[in-house]
Amino acid sequence: MSNTFREQTDEKAARARLEELGTARSTDAVAERAELLRVLGRLDEALATAEESYRLAFFTGDREMVTEARLRRARVLHDQGSLERAITEVKACRQSARTEGWGELESTALFQQASLSVDLGRLEDAKTALVELIELRTAQRAPHEQLQSLNSALEYIERGAIAERD
Repeated sequence: MSNTFREQTDEKAARARLEELGTARSTDAVAERAELLRVLGRLDEALATAEESYRLAFFTGDREMVTEARLRRARVLHDQGSLERAITEVKACRQSARTEGWGELESTALFQQASLSVDLGRLEDAKTALVELIELRTAQRAPHEQLQSLNSALEYIERGAIAERD
């Protein structure tokens, strides 16, 4: 089953923004650079920059910023194919976000968890994560279009799970 959770990238805009950021050292700039390198497929650089982003957040930020940095690093690990390490990181971030009441971060972690579960071939886990995400986003009064999109993703995964059983 192919993973439809992957985002689309405007590579030209990403390269231009990366150039614009240059060597800026702020926590936000390093975090954005890590994400841009990731979407451009420069995964070794992205991981090094994600690690730097984590260190900056750890020493200069609060726990929420650290959790964001860990999720960013997990996205790079996912793209590198380190799926088990990535899902372990995402689950820990999700638990932190849930405990602290950081709804947006919990939503992000659940989405990543679903995507990783699809790539790992764990469709039941992906379904569980999506159901929980839909419930959370409904409670957060997410736009109807977003909920509809998540429901479509759930239906797609359910069809894939049924097809695998047949």
